[in-house]
Amino acid sequence: MIQRKQTLFLLAVAIIAIILFFLPFQKLTTPENSWPICLMSGCSAGKITSNIYFPMVLNIIVLILSIATIFLYKNRVFQFKLSNLLVLFNLMILGLFFLLDFTIIEQGSSITYQAGAFIPVISIIFAYLASHFIKKDEQMVRNADRIR
Repeated sequence: MIQRKQTLFLLAVAIIAIILFFLPFQKLTTPENSWPICLMSGCSAGKITSNIYFPMVLNIIVLILSIATIFLYKNRVFQFKLSNLLVLFNLMILGLFFLLDFTIIEQGSSITYQAGAFIPVISIIFAYLASHFIKKDEQMVRNADRIR
């Protein structure tokens, strides 16, 4: 049901999850050169890809879950729980982005954060808003059933 507000918010979470694959979230600078670090393996020059598997898997889960949650509009209670789970997974992705600098730092190198590191914050806000409107719909349906 595209006309519902929460569907648009969940669709925005899915679009942000797709965008997150291509935006660099950190930039590793060594004395010789510097390169961006993304969730896609081709972006980070192949040197650091083993450290980003867990955020990449979580981002794939967020993408699949947000699309699946859109089509569960008949079961609002389960949809509400999945949207809260989306908030949790996006918080984990955000935390892992900032935790990665402790695992990939080498002697004489530095890490700077790029715009992609803060994109999950927008996704968290949209997932929370979707959860809020799903809860509002469920309360409206329960109130209508009570009046009958």
